[in-house]
Amino acid sequence: MFDLVSSNPMIQAMDRSMSLANQRLGLIAGNMANLDTPGYRAQDFNFQAALKDELNRLDGNNMPTHTLAQTHPRHFPIRMESPRPAATTASHPAYERNDGNDVSLDREAAALSRTQLTYQLSASFAQQELRKIYQVIRDGRSS
Repeated sequence: MFDLVSSNPMIQAMDRSMSLANQRLGLIAGNMANLDTPGYRAQDFNFQAALKDELNRLDGNNMPTHTLAQTHPRHFPIRMESPRPAATTASHPAYERNDGNDVSLDREAAALSRTQLTYQLSASFAQQELRKIYQVIRDGRSS
C-alpha cells in the first residue's frame, strides 16, 4: 500500500526541521538552566548546516556538506546516520563572567525566539500538507 504521509517530501522535510528545532530548544533550555553555574560554557549547533545535511539525506545524498568527504574511490564509504547534530561550544562569546560562565540571557532568549518560530513555521507547513492529503482522501480523487 502506498503511504501518502511518509512518502511526501514536504512532510519529511518539515519533520526533520521540527526535530532539529526541538533538539536546539533542549540545548537552549540547558544553557538557560545553567545561567549561574560557574565554568559552564553555552552549547549550540549550527541549525542551518544541520538542516541542510538532513535535507541532503532526504534527497539521497548521505554525505554531510560541511564535515567529511570521501577523498579516494577505494576508501570505505562514509555513513553518517547520527540522529542528532553534535553540540558545540559557542565560538568566542562577547563576554565571559569572572566565574568562567559565558551564558548570555539575551543571546539565549533571541536564539529561543528564532528556534520557536522555526518550529512553528515547520509545523504550519506540515499541517497544510496534511490537510491537502486529507482533502484528497475525503474527495476520493487524486490531484
